[in-house]
Amino acid sequence: MIAQVLRTTLIALGAGFLCQLAQVWLESSYFTEFLKANLINILIALLAVNSATMGIVLTKIRELIEKHGHEGEFRETRAQFLLSVKEQVVLIGAAILLLTVQQSRFTKEIPNASMFFGSAIAALFIYSMMILYDTAKGVLIIIDYNADA
Repeated sequence: MIAQVLRTTLIALGAGFLCQLAQVWLESSYFTEFLKANLINILIALLAVNSATMGIVLTKIRELIEKHGHEGEFRETRAQFLLSVKEQVVLIGAAILLLTVQQSRFTKEIPNASMFFGSAIAALFIYSMMILYDTAKGVLIIIDYNADA
């Protein structure tokens, strides 16, 4: 799981940096300003959506286990759902921290601080989108599950 979290983190950081480079090249600050204003709300909403989805999926898993057995087949899915909740809570905390520090007068004097913070904040958003994608994959596992196979 640690390797998976590191992989996702590196992908999100790389994509966040590319988003910042694109903004520099396009001479736009829309994405950065949008995330400054909305990131925490987006992250909390995604946590709520994912939690509700997980509740439905885990209920369906319980029904399948009670009906067909095969509890071991869903152990990894449950573990991944729990990991995603932990990741989302960390993302919310990291967003609050980064957005707070970014607004500090002390960071204004650091060269390239805006690029660093913009990349990191964009990475948080991208990471949350990757969690949403993984949750959707978990739902598809349940939909495609065939107990007789």
